[in-house]
Amino acid sequence: MSYPIEARACYTAPLEQTIDPLTARTGRSPKTMDASHQAIRRITCLGSGFVGGPTSAVIAYNSDVEVTVVDINHARISAWKSDQLPIYEPGLFQIVQAVRDGAPPGQQYTLSDTYGRPITTHSVRPKLLFSTDIDPAIAKADLIFVCVNTPTKAHGIGKGSAADLDFVEAATRTIARVATQSKIVVEKSTVPCRTAQSIREILAANAHPGVSFDVLSNPEFLAEGTAVRDLMYPDRIIIGSLPTAAGYRAAASLAEVYEQWVPRERIITMNLWSSELSKLAANALLAQRISSVNALSAICEATGADVDEVSYACGLDSRIGPHMLKAGPGFGGSCFQKDIFNIVYLSESLHLYEIADYWRAIINMNEHQKERFTKRIISCLYNNLAGKKLAVLGFAFKKDTSDTRGSPAITLVSNLVAERARVDIYDPRVPEHQIWRELADNGCNPDMLKQNVSVCQSAYAACEGADAVVLATEWDEFSNKPTVALSAAKDNKQPLASPKLGKYPSLSALTKLANQRASSLPSPHQTADSFRIPSRKSAGVVIKDPNNGEVKTFSSQRSSSGGVALRSLAANSTIALSPPRQMHDLTLQDPNVLHGVTTLSTRGMAENIPVSPTSFVPRQSTMANPMLQTISSPIDELFRAVEITTKPVLTRRLDWARIAGSMRKPMFVFDGRNILDHEKLEALGFRVEAIGKRGTAFRD
Repeated sequence: MSYPIEARACYTAPLEQTIDPLTARTGRSPKTMDASHQAIRRITCLGSGFVGGPTSAVIAYNSDVEVTVVDINHARISAWKSDQLPIYEPGLFQIVQAVRDGAPPGQQYTLSDTYGRPITTHSVRPKLLFSTDIDPAIAKADLIFVCVNTPTKAHGIGKGSAADLDFVEAATRTIARVATQSKIVVEKSTVPCRTAQSIREILAANAHPGVSFDVLSNPEFLAEGTAVRDLMYPDRIIIGSLPTAAGYRAAASLAEVYEQWVPRERIITMNLWSSELSKLAANALLAQRISSVNALSAICEATGADVDEVSYACGLDSRIGPHMLKAGPGFGGSCFQKDIFNIVYLSESLHLYEIADYWRAIINMNEHQKERFTKRIISCLYNNLAGKKLAVLGFAFKKDTSDTRGSPAITLVSNLVAERARVDIYDPRVPEHQIWRELADNGCNPDMLKQNVSVCQSAYAACEGADAVVLATEWDEFSNKPTVALSAAKDNKQPLASPKLGKYPSLSALTKLANQRASSLPSPHQTADSFRIPSRKSAGVVIKDPNNGEVKTFSSQRSSSGGVALRSLAANSTIALSPPRQMHDLTLQDPNVLHGVTTLSTRGMAENIPVSPTSFVPRQSTMANPMLQTISSPIDELFRAVEITTKPVLTRRLDWARIAGSMRKPMFVFDGRNILDHEKLEALGFRVEAIGKRGTAFRD
């Protein structure tokens, strides 16, 4: 069941991550954002892909602006109008549904992003439109986002490295032809540096008399799989403009749209060319980190070091940080490789050949990693794949997205098929037709594909009778490791602190407090802050103290409407009390349900912890610190943040014992993402090989 929702985002990023506005705006005075400017009431977005669709939805979700998304692709627009969106992003459907269809008057719901930041929702009119009627949408808009595709050129000068700007130019000419009033045109597609100058020249040369255009650069910094979070809680909003009065006014107009949910200190203005290059540079630096740790993974395999331990140690250095240091079969997606090639082509155009070689080496390392992983599979399977069946789990380039562009799985499957292996593929989010298209576009022989490749509807079907399982995407359901929160709870010896119960509260005191609070919970119809949840058979929550193993049960309180204010996730659910990562947390765990973990913390969710169908009731804090939230639940005296969902996901984790019973012997698992507990698998009889680690075969 889904719920129509609209949100006003409550920004709760840690204070230490807040950008210093004086440092961030070096070179341009913040006062330029105070220039008198036009208020934006209508936005049109040209392009409904991975950037245009989510960006438009979140702008409509958080502002008073009416947003129209247009595209020449009728099938894609029809999908955006349906309950089966053309792309998958966690939380995107709820947002689109709310602002596309509207929320009924007088109803309120609560939704949280994957990282546990609470969002209070409001009833609204529909204000997100999807259409293939492009000209009227351009004509009525105050501001136009250009979010069209900019693939790498496949022909002519710059083939294989330069960006193909055909769609950008076509969109620009359409704007000039249709617009009879002055517009702000925002370049949001990832483009080479100084593309805005070309857009300005085309608009000026084709504009109607008396019509002028202000061109801005507003690059997106979205990571697929977390696009909604990145839009709701951006690290920064970059707006590039000309250093003119008109440029400042246009930038101020766009900044005012973002200010409706993004703190002003995170909105940074700069010149056009810096803004364009900043997107390319950011992606190149991120890709550089991945290729660097992948290069180290080869050294780890040869020496006996563990790449996860090495990257963890390096990530603890505050100058380096932990992000993008996860070894794998190579990076994918539509941006990293394309943007590095843009920098390579730009460098060569400027006769900076050594610079071009430096950035090209990152791509070379990425391709080498894919080939190296394939060779390791072949070597472990006795240098012969002919007639053997391999199950490939995952085809998206990363988890929590349906995007397969540039996925390492494409190269991997193509290589396995070339070795005459039979390959069964399963991915929980990627449509079957998309898998076939990607493999065909990669040059696989169609007849060989039909003969040797199957797309399965479950992981168990893919693994049935397989000689080996290859983990290509880090979907949570494939992992057999305990969650981050539970691992930290088990290892941490410090009890939970409580503002009222003292630093080391006993479990009996916690139980008493919880039951007191449960008995006083309001009915969902008594306050606007309440949240109704379905009744379940279980009548309590089992709590286990990891410090001493003591177990207690919190009784649940049923409202007159039949909702349960506090209840367990499922049979044998547990709550672990712990402060992982130096945070005071409550963790709810159902060991059999994928999204069966919720962590409540003073700093929001730690990364990569699954969302839970269990919910608590958040309400706005009356405290002076806006970072903190109060929870109207049996534990609101203990915690100051809440994670809540309205659409439970009941996908179960993979049963590796069941898979072991269906495979041929010897059984191999190739962990391309390092998300598996190898000792547990080896106990089941698997021979495990992983990137950046010595495997079972070597130890034998």
